[in-house]
Amino acid sequence: MIFRSPTVAFHILRGILGLGFLAIALQYAPIVGWWALVPGIAAFVCLGGCPMCWTVGLVDTVLRRKASTTCVDGSCGNVTRL
Repeated sequence: MIFRSPTVAFHILRGILGLGFLAIALQYAPIVGWWALVPGIAAFVCLGGCPMCWTVGLVDTVLRRKASTTCVDGSCGNVTRL
C-alpha cells in the first residue's frame, strides 16, 4: 500500500510533522494569507494526503510489522505478504 512507512516510528514522526505544519497553516492563514499554503502543502506531503490517509497508513504499517513476525507451519521468521 502506498500509505505505509518502513517503520512505525518513522510513520509517527511523519504524523507529528504533518500535524505541526497543519496547525501552523491554520493559525497563520488570516495573517499571511496565501503564504499559508506553503506549510499546508508540507502537511499534505508529510501526512501522505489527509489525516485519514495517515491513519490508514499507520494501521497498514502496524499490521505489516505484525505479519512479518508471524509463525507459520512451526517455523518463525519473516513472512512475505503481497
